[in-house]
Amino acid sequence: MLQKIRRFFADPPEPADARVPKENEPEPLIPRLESEAAEGNVEAMFRLGSIYFSGVGVPRDPGHAKEWFEKAAAEGNTAAMRNLAGMYASGDGVEKDPDRAKEWLKKAEDIDIMLKAMGLVWGVGE
Repeated sequence: MLQKIRRFFADPPEPADARVPKENEPEPLIPRLESEAAEGNVEAMFRLGSIYFSGVGVPRDPGHAKEWFEKAAAEGNTAAMRNLAGMYASGDGVEKDPDRAKEWLKKAEDIDIMLKAMGLVWGVGE
């Protein structure tokens, strides 16, 4: 798991506005991201989840978003874990389950604490 986390944090994250397609962006973004995700690109997995959850440029599909967030979370992506927590807390695209929401938040916090201790992330818990 630590190797996956290191790989995820090896490059700086993209700006927030790069996480969802623009209104006039061509449809080929989805196949490109799916190809990158199939090759193990965790950021592509997270972006696909974000795109399907928001419904910007594609029909909104929280169920499909959940699948992509779960794949990214399995690779250590804490943003995906937090999004899953939010989905379970609100019942958006999944059955409402406060316990699962807490589990996802705890996993994300545990990783953030470990990364902060290793000096790989700043500002967590401050």
